[in-house]
Amino acid sequence: MKRMERPGIQLSVAALLGVVACIALNIWLFRYGALLGFIGLNVSKHVLIAYLCHVVGVDRRKATPRPRPYSSDQVPVP
Repeated sequence: MKRMERPGIQLSVAALLGVVACIALNIWLFRYGALLGFIGLNVSKHVLIAYLCHVVGVDRRKATPRPRPYSSDQVPVP
């Protein structure tokens, strides 16, 4: 069943459209000057890294373990 699971990094249609839009924006900005082009590349790089961190789950909170209830054979020591 492991092979049937969805891969961790998989581009959806919206994500692919976003990548194409970033590339088109960078090409358009480079037509107006190198400085604007490099600023656009820097912004696109940060957007791509943020998306990858979101997909991989870098800042995902882990579930806190709950304390086990005492069973009848365990007696808490004061």
